[in-house]
Amino acid sequence: MSSLTHLAKLRGLMLDMESEVGLTDVSHLERDVMLACVELKDAAPIVKTKDILAHRFLKSSSRPSIFRALKSLIDQDHLAYNGKGRGGYIIQSQ
Repeated sequence: MSSLTHLAKLRGLMLDMESEVGLTDVSHLERDVMLACVELKDAAPIVKTKDILAHRFLKSSSRPSIFRALKSLIDQDHLAYNGKGRGGYIIQSQ
């Protein structure tokens, strides 16, 4: 089986998993921001803005677009402000 075939199967699996966790109704950037937050949460329960902006999933995304995605994810109750000042987020849905 070729690498491209494996990649196609993996993408299908990812789409199924995104559907299971309710990420099919968000934009690609919102999904990448959410997944970056989940990955960063392993290091600390509160995800910092500076770490989100530097995350490998978001290297090609502009800073304003990432902030719009964060706001949208908060509005959709996927994320919440940490309540202890600026620059921190808590994951609401998993």
